[in-house]
Amino acid sequence: MPTTQNDGLELAYQVSGEGPPVLIISGLSAERSFWALARPLLAGFTLIEFDNRDIGKSARAKGPYDAADMARDALAVLDAAGVPKAHVIGHSMGGMIAQELALMAPQRVDRLVLSNTIAQNDLYTTEIMRLLKELRLQLDDELTFGAALTSFVLGMGTLKKIPLFAAVQQSLDAGLYQEKDAFLRQLDVCTKVDTVARLGRISAPTLAIYCDDDRMFSPHMVRELANGIHGAALDEILDSGHCPMVEAPENFATTVRAFLKGS
Repeated sequence: MPTTQNDGLELAYQVSGEGPPVLIISGLSAERSFWALARPLLAGFTLIEFDNRDIGKSARAKGPYDAADMARDALAVLDAAGVPKAHVIGHSMGGMIAQELALMAPQRVDRLVLSNTIAQNDLYTTEIMRLLKELRLQLDDELTFGAALTSFVLGMGTLKKIPLFAAVQQSLDAGLYQEKDAFLRQLDVCTKVDTVARLGRISAPTLAIYCDDDRMFSPHMVRELANGIHGAALDEILDSGHCPMVEAPENFATTVRAFLKGS
């Protein structure tokens, strides 16, 4: 698997498919495998995927960082892949990174998809992130913490269909694990997000996606994000929680493909 470097950290990435390039930026505690269900549904595009710092096969950081630092990681991946300009899809924390990327290097972003993400925390999300931090600090049982995190991000409809602890155990058995300190550093990025005053400077055509059953970032917060970006489109995916590429991959891919193709 190819790698590149930024800020002294090795970043693992992959390139697959043919067509217009699309950079995919994952969210908190999510690596490239998170997109396995949506990947084949995005045929017709060249997908550039990478593990953020502190997850998967990319290096672990030595200290704190912010979304702008992670946006520079994304630029390093585009450079390594030889892609001067790409569509960008960012989910959750990945959407925070994508906002910084679009502000930092507008010439590198074609169309921008911001899925289930925000520009600024409110009291509810601040307290949820505080709870996640305390759970991660106090729980050494990876299965129990994984189940707690998953119960926040999956919608009620999805949780009624899958055995929660068995699904988390399956992920752990597959090696999908993030160290405690790495999780906390990524979580800190989410707690510090604040692009509200700069959203009007995003020039890329933008689609903001929200889901009806998202209990992490509410539809209202995603609407506020879209309202701050000139000309941004807004679309809803039904019957999904915080992770539509996992919970409703066909609907997610159909929505994204239509926007990226300009229809």
